[in-house]
Amino acid sequence: MSETSLRRWTNAGRLPCLRIGGRRERRFRRADLLAFMGDAGATAPALRNHFCDLYTSDLIRARAAAAFLRVGLQSDALCLLAAERPVQRAVIAQLEHDRPSIRTELKAGRLVAAEYHASGAAQLAYWRARMRAALKSGVAAVYVVGDLSAGFKRLPFAATLAYEADYGRSITLAFPVTTLCQYDARKISGLAAAGLLQCHDGPLIERYRSQRWLGEQQSI
Repeated sequence: MSETSLRRWTNAGRLPCLRIGGRRERRFRRADLLAFMGDAGATAPALRNHFCDLYTSDLIRARAAAAFLRVGLQSDALCLLAAERPVQRAVIAQLEHDRPSIRTELKAGRLVAAEYHASGAAQLAYWRARMRAALKSGVAAVYVVGDLSAGFKRLPFAATLAYEADYGRSITLAFPVTTLCQYDARKISGLAAAGLLQCHDGPLIERYRSQRWLGEQQSI
C-alpha cells in the first residue's frame, strides 16, 4: 500500500486508524487492516460523497453543518463553508463548543467560510479553483458544506437543480471531496425536495449526526 492510498482511504473513512504524537502520524490495528484487505478484494460499492440535508430550523442547520465539518477537521481535510454571514457565525459557534481551536483553524485556512457567488457558473469556478489549490498544496481530501436555500435564493429553482447536476459532474467526480448541500424544508415543496434528492447520493447519513460516531472519529 502506498502512503497516498493509505491517506486517501483513512480520510474517506474506509480504513480506521489512530493518530499518534504531535505530528498525528497514522497507526493501524492489525484487525482493521485484515478486514480492509478482505473488503478490498470484493466489489467496491459506489462511492457516496454528495449528500442533501433538509433542515426544519436554523439551529438544526447549524448543528448538522458543524457535525459534518467536524468530521473533516478531525481527518485533516480542508473544510469549506458556503453560506450567508449569519449562518457562518452560527456554524462556527457550534464548532467552538467542543473545538476551541476553531478560530486558529480559520486563520490557518483549514476552515474557509465564504458567501455564494451570484451565479451557478461563478460558484463552480470558485470550487474548482479551491480544489486545485488544495491538491497542489498537498491536501488529500476536502469537505464542503453549502447552504443553498439562502445562497441561491435569487435564482429560479430550476437553475439550482442545474447547478447541483453540474456540481456532481465537474466537482464530485473530479476531486476528493465530500459535500453536504443544505436546504430549508420550510421553503420548498415536496416535488422540489424529490428533485433535490435525485441530484444527490441521498440525504445526510446518520453517522454525521451521531455524537457517538463523531466521538469515535476523535481518535482517528
